[in-house]
Amino acid sequence: MEKEMLTTREAAEYLNLNEKIIYRLVREGRLPGTRITGKWTFSRSQLRQWIEAHSLGEIRSFPLLSESNAETGLFIAGSDDLLLGRVLARILHAECPELLTFYATLGSQGGIRAIREGKAHLAGVHLYHPQSGEYNLPYLGNFPPKERPLVFNLAYRIQGWIVRPKGSPVFRGAADLLQPGIRFINRERGSGTRVLLDHLLAHSGIDPKEVVGYKDEVFTHLEVVLAILKGEADVGLGIQPVAELLGLGFLPITAERFDLVVPRESLSLRPVRIFFNLLHSRKFLKRARELPGYDLKDSGKMLQ
Repeated sequence: MEKEMLTTREAAEYLNLNEKIIYRLVREGRLPGTRITGKWTFSRSQLRQWIEAHSLGEIRSFPLLSESNAETGLFIAGSDDLLLGRVLARILHAECPELLTFYATLGSQGGIRAIREGKAHLAGVHLYHPQSGEYNLPYLGNFPPKERPLVFNLAYRIQGWIVRPKGSPVFRGAADLLQPGIRFINRERGSGTRVLLDHLLAHSGIDPKEVVGYKDEVFTHLEVVLAILKGEADVGLGIQPVAELLGLGFLPITAERFDLVVPRESLSLRPVRIFFNLLHSRKFLKRARELPGYDLKDSGKMLQ
């Protein structure tokens, strides 16, 4: 399992930075670290939060509506998704190579925050709202009415437990997270997958503190799968295509709605118009249907 506290060398390897840069950043107060008995030590979870904040800062450095990129830059933030991040990007590159696409996987709530702060043209979200049984729309209620973004569906996708094909012990559902020997790998706070997990645990009467690995967080579905493949965990929560494409077992839980949150003013921008034209193209539908676990019945449909 990943250890929580890292040395300077380990922090440098984790962030893919030179140790001298680590020392400079922490001395300047720009990187979270603690000095103990003369040596710096770093919390892995705090470094992950720093990465997310740094990602948002990088997006902010690109003025979305500036003349320099209004015609050639598309800024996407939010949830990690195979269809949005891989198939769609490849088609965009083939169809419109001059269009530069920036995709920051910040989790669904991070995507909404990026939209609120004017840092993205659109955001991918899949936030379940237990009180209403609805997806995404209840989380946009804090926007002023005149600033409330539009919501378009991208796809419905199957979310479930990702497990080893021949796991031991056998995993069958949430209750088995408390089974001795089961190690869980979690998604980051603010992600739609984490919101779903916490709902499942509450519904099953399980205290998150009892789940071994609940505090072990990664940022993408692929990282969940890799942790299981490497033997660092036995089970995680994620989407069907990533599990099946890499040969892991999958126990479906729900078909969740994955939507695109778009500020109204973004729709007039050329990169955003190109993106939505692509959603209705035969090439997109063909490539999307090659992936397991996706339903495109409402793809491109405006929901709000």
